[in-house]
Amino acid sequence: MRYFFTIISLLISLISYSFDKIHAYPAPIHRCEIFAADTKYKDTIRPVTEAMLGQVSNEEFKKKALAKIKEFQNCLRILCGIQSSNEAQDNAVDQAVGLFVDGAIIEVSSAHSNEKKHLRVRDFLEKLRNLPYDGIIITFSHVDYVSNIRKGADGKYYGLVSFEQTFRAYRDGHVVYVDETKKTTEVQLVVYEKNLRGNTVQQWDVMLSDVEVVGTKRPKP
Repeated sequence: MRYFFTIISLLISLISYSFDKIHAYPAPIHRCEIFAADTKYKDTIRPVTEAMLGQVSNEEFKKKALAKIKEFQNCLRILCGIQSSNEAQDNAVDQAVGLFVDGAIIEVSSAHSNEKKHLRVRDFLEKLRNLPYDGIIITFSHVDYVSNIRKGADGKYYGLVSFEQTFRAYRDGHVVYVDETKKTTEVQLVVYEKNLRGNTVQQWDVMLSDVEVVGTKRPKP
């Protein structure tokens, strides 16, 4: 009988020990959950109806459009951050891609040339990530929503945001390249379906579309 109680006590100790060990390490935060949600929205995008369009004010559309630009800037900051881990950069790429409609193109330019190149969003981000500099700082300024919601030739609804981007590249602590680029980006109104308590409801959001270069120059000394 004493042997039996000894075994029981040992099992209880082991269970308690295992329980403590499980809770000693918090569950990892899966930052990619937001990306999965974005992907789901894309998979269930529906055409914008007149009824839904009537529920969207220009002011609400403007606020969401400018918020997406800010999110994109934050992704670039993480992607170019010297202290950012590979995992953080991977997440920043995925999150930035999720801000754009499928097939969106980003136009890039240089102060050294009048040539403009057109890259898909993920290609642009990976190229930026692998530029041969010790550090890169990209800042946005004069971000402004410049148009009301309009219907494009493709039947989709768009707005337009303009901003100025300053790009600085560093080596050995010194700036080796800098330019200022004025850009515009289309922002698209999208409608997606979401399941709430067993009911499918339509909601709307704003996603970034093509980014176009208006002009690139070297900043004044």
